[in-house]
Amino acid sequence: MNQTNQASSSSSNTDSRKPWIRRHPFFTTFSLLILVLFVALFLYFWLRPYFSTFERSEKGDLSYSMPSRNGEYTAEIYGVPYGGAAGGVTIWVDVKKTNAPEDATVKTIYRAEHHGNNHLEWESENILRIENWNEYTDETMTLNIDNEIYDGWGWACKSLRMKDQSVRCLAPEK
Repeated sequence: MNQTNQASSSSSNTDSRKPWIRRHPFFTTFSLLILVLFVALFLYFWLRPYFSTFERSEKGDLSYSMPSRNGEYTAEIYGVPYGGAAGGVTIWVDVKKTNAPEDATVKTIYRAEHHGNNHLEWESENILRIENWNEYTDETMTLNIDNEIYDGWGWACKSLRMKDQSVRCLAPEK
């Protein structure tokens, strides 16, 4: 009789020694979901610069536009707010052909944080000077609209999707 009690008690001990994961299925599932969420967010923010584009999806308000000296192109500055009440404004400069129909392609050549003082000036038919500065930061650039772009964040210069879009990509040195 003593042997049967020992046999039954030893089998109940092995049943209670299930792996921790099987004893706590809800906690394990919740922990794995949180881990997957953190890994996904980490990968998103880590890889985002490599897959970004220079597109703003027609967002923002037109600040002003300026035709080129010969009237062939028009440069436009747009302000796109981000981040809600504590955010800021990103400025974008688009260049388009003036005589082209409405469905003509618009080329974005400049993106940077808005610093307060903005101005456009055509130095020649294809050279545009974009001023964006304040007393602490100066992101003023002179760009050839045919083959240069400037990205204040540097993402367009790292992007795999943008590498064939322009001949020369400029970014601030950090």
